[in-house]
Amino acid sequence: MGEGLFSPWHIAIIAFVVFMVFGPKKIADRFTDISQGVQRLMDDDGEGSGPSAATAASDAAPPPPAPKKVKLSRRIGQRLYRLTHRKKKRRAPL
Repeated sequence: MGEGLFSPWHIAIIAFVVFMVFGPKKIADRFTDISQGVQRLMDDDGEGSGPSAATAASDAAPPPPAPKKVKLSRRIGQRLYRLTHRKKKRRAPL
């Protein structure tokens, strides 16, 4: 059991090498592309006649752009800047 190319250790080593070569972002993009292709096939109901209603609706109006993500290091830097350059409230003399 576990002999040959399909042993658990061989599969783990191959997965690790693929992950290190391509990186997590490219691998995630590939899986997204594959899942969208499978979803289109499922929506098409197995008939090869033109685009489905879902793809026609998506062609008519493009989705709004996603908000730009701010890196964690940038957010921390902005917070530290605000904390160090905060105006101190002056107390009224008694």
